[in-house]
Amino acid sequence: MKKYIKSLLITLTISLLIVGCNDSYMGVEQVKTDSTKPEKITVNEVTPISGALKIMFSLPKGNQNISKVEAWYYTKDREKREFSVSRYSSFILVEGFIGTDEVTVELRCVDNSGNESDITEVQATPLKSPLELAMESMRPEAAFGGVKIEWENANANPIAIHVLTEDTLQKGTVTLAEDPTKTIYTSDSLNTFAYIRQYPALEQKFGFVLSDKWGNRTDTLIASLIPYKEERIDYNLVKEVTFFNPTTYGGSRDYDTWAINKSTGIQNDANAHGAAYRAQGLFDGVKSGNGPYLYKFVKNLSDPDPSNRILVNDVYATFDLNMLVRLSRVKLFPRTNITYTYNRSSPKRFRIWGTNDDNNARWSKFPEGWTLIGEYVGVEPANRDNLTPEEIDYFNLEQEYTISEGNVNPEAHPTEAFRYMRIQFMETYNPQLEYYTVNQFEMYGDVVEYY
Repeated sequence: MKKYIKSLLITLTISLLIVGCNDSYMGVEQVKTDSTKPEKITVNEVTPISGALKIMFSLPKGNQNISKVEAWYYTKDREKREFSVSRYSSFILVEGFIGTDEVTVELRCVDNSGNESDITEVQATPLKSPLELAMESMRPEAAFGGVKIEWENANANPIAIHVLTEDTLQKGTVTLAEDPTKTIYTSDSLNTFAYIRQYPALEQKFGFVLSDKWGNRTDTLIASLIPYKEERIDYNLVKEVTFFNPTTYGGSRDYDTWAINKSTGIQNDANAHGAAYRAQGLFDGVKSGNGPYLYKFVKNLSDPDPSNRILVNDVYATFDLNMLVRLSRVKLFPRTNITYTYNRSSPKRFRIWGTNDDNNARWSKFPEGWTLIGEYVGVEPANRDNLTPEEIDYFNLEQEYTISEGNVNPEAHPTEAFRYMRIQFMETYNPQLEYYTVNQFEMYGDVVEYY
């Protein structure tokens, strides 16, 4: 028996050795390794692009064991930046250059055994980087409460804009220091502007430095600017007026009966759901909860056939600001329940009308004698059914409209100062709903005079 077992073990060992020398076992291909380095790759064409080189290449002919192609270069600080593509690619993109000096890129191929070919060098000149193009196009200018900066970023490259402001390190010495709380991160090709607030209306220096994901940084762009005076409008001074006959009733009202003032022909202000939901609540300082609830008028409301009823989307609310003000921006705070976020009765489009005491017919004529300050449209999320945390935060907490840049109506006059304001709500996110809901209408601007 012992002799039989010994013979069996010898047979198994020999079988395993034989299998180990084969190319496969149980149908699984075995990886062969060797120490022969592959031939060099051939560079066919080099295309300079913004901050990068697109290098077209060919692999050594007849070598099926190549696994990848590697490329690298060294920055002025001797930092090595490396890139790689698989054997199935016909080009490699080498990025992160800044400046238009000639650069040297080294390339090689690597086979399945880890053998590296000799190096192929490429000398070429990239085009100006996205960072440099953005800096060259950057335009800082004074804005309400701070500075507005604009730039170009046609290919939507990720860029960081670092803001430097005056800092007194010791008495009599003023320098520029970076304020990390003001850094702007962007990869947008369309919304290429930003506001930096809040600063006093005094002449001061601002600095701007741009950086990219490669760690490249531009020189500092310095601008001496005087921000326009801006303050948050005291909502305690804003009072609803009744000259356009606002009403309270827990439901929709018929347009022909309730909407139009018979003596002036002007549409009346909104019908509120109740006394606690009147338009005055737009200026009570409460940004959460359940604010104003304003009904749209309905034409043919008494018609028994609902299909004949027509919603009139325009709803008005009128106020005395008790000050002469030139608005710079407004912020809307909707009801914060998720069902109102980009949905339901939250306002999507609205207008601001303004006039002052010189208009003696302000309560008997409209829009004659009133100035259209601006018309504004809320943004749409990428997917209403799958909102991102950033989209939710923006809608509920940061829904801001700049009076000049945000205006979409070419007939508006956004820089006009006014005392009396008429808000015209024009569209809800769900246009089928019969009412508007919004918690707060927060305003900023330059107060010219108090009354």
